[in-house]
Amino acid sequence: MKNTLIACYLAGGIISIASLSFMSVPQPVHKLQTTSAFTESATAEHADYNYTVPDFKLQSVNGLSLYDDKVTVQRMLGKPAHVSRDDYFTEFETYEYPNLNIVFREGVMEEIKVSGSADTIRIDDQEIPVSIEALIKALGEPDYKADDGIVYQRQENVLKLFINYDKGTLDSIAYYHISSV
Repeated sequence: MKNTLIACYLAGGIISIASLSFMSVPQPVHKLQTTSAFTESATAEHADYNYTVPDFKLQSVNGLSLYDDKVTVQRMLGKPAHVSRDDYFTEFETYEYPNLNIVFREGVMEEIKVSGSADTIRIDDQEIPVSIEALIKALGEPDYKADDGIVYQRQENVLKLFINYDKGTLDSIAYYHISSV
């Protein structure tokens, strides 16, 4: 009996591990290799911004942290222009503000998304123009490059610049907790 229980326990563990290996877990892509031409053009275009290149910890975006709730968001930003729910994933609710969307999942903040057409973004209380060059200049070398943008990760917080590489434009900036991936 004891051996049967042990065998069942081990078999269950193996099946669980095997099923996890088939799950699609996003993995970091390779390190970003920037060219000096890109860096030089970024520096030349935004020479009028004197950044001290602070050590960003990615604790807040536009004054909000990933641990803020709906009440805190409304107290800071006011009533959203629109509130929408995902048709398929009904646990997701989005508060829509001009150039800013805040996604909640079952009442817990999931993501802050800033439009690429916004003028500025505040990261850890430092205001930065919303452009690829200005953000790279302020944040430094990205931690990862993905097919759809570049990623900065500090502890459990992630800031991703979604870039349309064909057009060379910044589509949006997402700030989220690594466990949200």
